[in-house]
Amino acid sequence: MEVFGEFILISLLSRSAENANSDSVGKKKRRLTSPKRENCTKQERKSKGKSWNKCEFCGKIFTRCKMLIHRRIHTGERPFACSMCGEAFVSKGALTVHMVIHSEKRPFPCDICNRRFKRAFELKDHKKIHTGEKNHVCDICGYSCIQRTNLVNHRKRHLNEYKLRCEICEKGFYTNTELQEHKNGHTGEKPFQCDICGLAYRYRYRLTVHKKKHDPDYKPPEKTHQCEICNKTYSRKQVLMSHMKSHTGESQCTCTICGKAVSSKDYLKIHVRTHTGEKPNVCDVCGKAFISKKYLKIHQRTHTGERPYSCEQCGKSFTQQSSLIVHRRSHDHGQYVCDVCNKGFLSRSVLLTHQKVHNPAF
Repeated sequence: MEVFGEFILISLLSRSAENANSDSVGKKKRRLTSPKRENCTKQERKSKGKSWNKCEFCGKIFTRCKMLIHRRIHTGERPFACSMCGEAFVSKGALTVHMVIHSEKRPFPCDICNRRFKRAFELKDHKKIHTGEKNHVCDICGYSCIQRTNLVNHRKRHLNEYKLRCEICEKGFYTNTELQEHKNGHTGEKPFQCDICGLAYRYRYRLTVHKKKHDPDYKPPEKTHQCEICNKTYSRKQVLMSHMKSHTGESQCTCTICGKAVSSKDYLKIHVRTHTGEKPNVCDVCGKAFISKKYLKIHQRTHTGERPYSCEQCGKSFTQQSSLIVHRRSHDHGQYVCDVCNKGFLSRSVLLTHQKVHNPAF
C-alpha cells in the first residue's frame, strides 16, 4: 500500500508540473501575440484589473486595500498597537517600521563620524548634517530643514492646521505622540526613564539627549550661533532666533499685570508665576520649588555637585552661566566702575551699594 500511495503522489506531482509548464508556455504565447500590450504604458499595465476607490473625505483615489488604510487617517482608527509602548498605527507595515526603535541594533554606521543608526533612511538624513544640505525651505519665514516632512509640519504651524488639540489648554498638535507628551506637562507624568541612572523625563527627546551624556566620549554641542547684539551664544539656531526677539521686540507678549514684555508665550507663562506665586517645578531631593524648569535644573546641581561652566583663565567652575560671566570680570578688574573713586565692581548691584558711601541719598 505504501508503494502504491507513493506512486500516486509522484503521478500527481508530475501532472501538476506538466500543467504548470503548459500554463506558463500559454502565458508566454499570449504575451507575445497580444498587440495591446505593446501600446500599454507601465502604469496602465500596473493598474489593469484593479478597482479604484475615491476617498469620501479628501477625494484621493486608492485601490481597495490601500483605501482601507487611508480612511483610518481620517477616522482616527489605529488597530495596530505597539506591545512595548502602546503607540498605535493605521497599518501593520507602519507598526513594523516603528518596532525598530525598540531594538538596540544599529546596523547602519556613518562613514564620517561613526555614529550608528537603526534605519537606512536615518543614516541618509544624518549625512546631510555633514554636508550642510538643507534643501527644504519655508516660503513664509525662510526656515530650512533636512527632511521634507519637517517642512510640511513646520508650514502647518504658520497656518494653524492642527489635527489634534489638547482639551486642557487647546494647544494644537500633528501627532498623537506629540499630544500625549504635551499632556505629561499637565499631569506631571514622566514615563521616559534612563536605564542607567534612573532619571525620568516627560519627553522622549530629552531622554535621548540625556543618555548621550553617559557616553565617556560625549562632547556637548558647540555654541556656534551667536547673537550679534549681546554676543550670547547658543548651540541651536532656533533658540538664537527666539532670543533675538528679546532685542527686536518682534512677537512680544505683554504681561497684563505689570506690563512687562517677553519674547514668547512660554516665557510669559513663567513670568506670570512671579505674580501668582505658582511654583510647579519641585526638587525631589529637598522639596524646594521653582517657577521654571531652568531654575530647578540649576538648583539640582547643588545636590549633584555638577559645575558645567568653567573659567578658561583660572579653571574655577560654576553651577550657572551667569555666575561665570560675573566671575570673568574679576580678571578684568571689574566691569562696573565707580565714577567718583574709579573702583571696579563685578556687578551693577554691588556698584550701586558702593555709591551710597559717596552719596548717602543715592
